[in-house]
Amino acid sequence: MPAIWKYLPILKWKQGERIALSKLTGAQWDGMVPLIEILPIDPKKGTLSETLVPYITKIGGQMAKSIPEGTPIAIDIRYFMPTYAKQTQVLTSICKRLSALTGRQIIPVITEAMVARPADLPDLAKAFEVFVLRIQTHGVTSDQVKDFVKVVVGAGIAKSRLHLLVDQFSIVGVAPAACIAAVQPYLDEALAAGCSSTTLGGGSFPLNLVGRKQGLHDIERVEWKAWKALVTKPAYAKVLFSDYTVSNPAPAPDIDPTMMNPSVAIRYASDGFWRLFKAGGFKKGKQDQYKNLCILLKGDPVYSGAAFSFGDDCYDKASVGVLGNGNPTSWRRDAASHHLVFTSSAI
Repeated sequence: MPAIWKYLPILKWKQGERIALSKLTGAQWDGMVPLIEILPIDPKKGTLSETLVPYITKIGGQMAKSIPEGTPIAIDIRYFMPTYAKQTQVLTSICKRLSALTGRQIIPVITEAMVARPADLPDLAKAFEVFVLRIQTHGVTSDQVKDFVKVVVGAGIAKSRLHLLVDQFSIVGVAPAACIAAVQPYLDEALAAGCSSTTLGGGSFPLNLVGRKQGLHDIERVEWKAWKALVTKPAYAKVLFSDYTVSNPAPAPDIDPTMMNPSVAIRYASDGFWRLFKAGGFKKGKQDQYKNLCILLKGDPVYSGAAFSFGDDCYDKASVGVLGNGNPTSWRRDAASHHLVFTSSAI
């Protein structure tokens, strides 16, 4: 089975990301498959038995509206119920429900915790056609890659149905050369396993912008630089790409939003870096902060033009006052929109 994607963005299904996906054109979706991490239910909203079905039903409806027919969706539940032992059973149930709700091909993402309970895998193997085995390198050794594949294949998932994701997780501030040296043993094992495809992922956007003064800053896209260098080598030429767009890989900390005052900012992807345009705090801040940042962006050589993506069009409109200061959701929407289109078109 050939590779299903050229680009596998990892998303946490926040509102800004959902809207960014919904605004992609048909051509912009070409070769892109989103991997969605299902986040936990807020316990304040009720017990799990009360909230589970409505929660998954809501997500399914959002996916049907945001992701076009014919586009597969990879589903990862590692953060949904992390302390529950029978992770594979939860994955099977959620993926079946999302398949029915969306009418899309659902690709279950098998985690290391699921491999540790192989008895639960055969039922999953019978229910779906294609799978991702996601291996986060910070928690395992490279020698374990072949063992994980062996367990999954032994559960009834042929290698032709299995795609490997070697995920470096957070590589904020790591030099690309060091990143390459660390991940090569994992890629060697993954490629030697002979599965349908191997994808390299990671994320280097900081968890927050604390400590960065107002103005312009360039943040290195470590995962992008490492992947581009690796695929120039014949041994890694077929390795595919994955990232966390403009988010840090770690789940957002549980902080009362009323206690936060996020900086008005633009996170703008370019080749090898994000250009960060940062203003003051959002709360009680100047009304024209975002407009001024957008004016700076439009005058910068990195700007791709209003027609490039939905997000770029919003930056253009905001620069002339058609759109206002926005909010953290709209900033993330526009940044993710540009990032998705820029990255996919550059592969």
